[in-house]
Amino acid sequence: MPKHPLLSAFTNFLQQYKLVTPGEKILAAVSGGIDSMVLLDILNKLKGELHLEIAVAHFNHRLRSAESDEDEQFVQAAAARYGVEYYVERAHTLSVSETTKRSVQETARDLRYAFFKKLRTSLGFQKIATAHHADDNAETVLFNLFRGAGLQGLSGITAYRKDISVIRPLLFASREEIREYAAGEKIEHREDSSNAHPEYTRNFLRQQVIPVIRENINPNLIATLNRTSDVFEQVEHYVQGEAASVLAEIVARRSSNEIVLNLSVLQEKPLFLQEYIFRSIARELISRDLEYSTVRGILSACNNDTGTSVSLARDAVCYRNRKELIFRNRYAVHPYRHPVQLEKEYDFEYFHFGSSKVAKAEFSKDPHTEFVDGRSLGSGLALRTWKDGDAFVPLGMKEKKKVSDFFVDEKIPLFEKHLVPILVSEENIVWICGKRLDDRYKITDGTTTIIRLEYHPLT
Repeated sequence: MPKHPLLSAFTNFLQQYKLVTPGEKILAAVSGGIDSMVLLDILNKLKGELHLEIAVAHFNHRLRSAESDEDEQFVQAAAARYGVEYYVERAHTLSVSETTKRSVQETARDLRYAFFKKLRTSLGFQKIATAHHADDNAETVLFNLFRGAGLQGLSGITAYRKDISVIRPLLFASREEIREYAAGEKIEHREDSSNAHPEYTRNFLRQQVIPVIRENINPNLIATLNRTSDVFEQVEHYVQGEAASVLAEIVARRSSNEIVLNLSVLQEKPLFLQEYIFRSIARELISRDLEYSTVRGILSACNNDTGTSVSLARDAVCYRNRKELIFRNRYAVHPYRHPVQLEKEYDFEYFHFGSSKVAKAEFSKDPHTEFVDGRSLGSGLALRTWKDGDAFVPLGMKEKKKVSDFFVDEKIPLFEKHLVPILVSEENIVWICGKRLDDRYKITDGTTTIIRLEYHPLT
């Protein structure tokens, strides 16, 4: 019996993009919808020829009450019919979305892929196969174009995401071809009722935008957008290589939650390359792409005053600090008060603090070291967060100044001021750590006891 054309095309696509290797274990992501059921059927038919071991993973998002549970039962039964291993995980996605203040769609995707990754790494699967197809890719390109995405967004869905070990072996096939195969092979599937809701952006594109374009402008729109996607993917690979070659000279330093760029070197590069670097950094720090308006905001911050900041997401920010452009994950710092004693070392969540008695003050330009008059320090030393209404006498001045005004004058971003610990003695400010000493605690000619203070941020 001759092989179905879709099976031959499937095999050719795997070979063209080197998506699988004989002997690999493939985890098929199956929702129960027509696309994923066709994917499961084809993988099952070809597993012997391709020397693959397959299993099924299903995530129950519990977004459609009984309907979600019925999907789960349907997929479990299908896995049993095909004689393959079946794995499932459940979560109240809406509750997680409300807690994290992220969209339901974004939350669902994160939960689903975290489950797939857990299975892949713990059970020894090499690849995760999803059922994205040519129409999905076309919709993604349009969606990203309309919201102002960069090169990666216009590249659409890639056949192989090596960083997360995800393959899309149906990306060559249209929705119509998949439906024809399902009808001919009598493949049962579930219909997701949410696919009919036009309030979802992708449904709106699929149901109302794309049909109008196909009827009035380009009847081969899906094929055209997929060719466009291929072109942008090639450009993306080229620019990615260019960005990698210049990052070494642009990045001044980096940590797990912060990437600092040399602003003057950055601005010597072509504008499109600067934008690409911003998007790459965002994907590294917050695992998502930036919208066009955010990218333009970062470019504007590069030419603005120190302290100018741009929110990248709820949990990340970019800001200019003198000759540097800093991308940082923000931390929710809860108010704290840590009692401390002289001549002891402390490691707290966000910083290290220590003090020691010395015979002589050796002043330097290091902002993380300060010397104070030991006799002026009373009891009740503590490190705490900044509070509204705090005031001190900045070194070299005679009058008190609000700490909030000091932060503004020093161009310290609003989000960063909560990270700066304040050393107090009986509630009088001694030192805004790393920033400025209070004049009342400075060393004078009458000082007999000198205390060396050290503060080092860990963020």
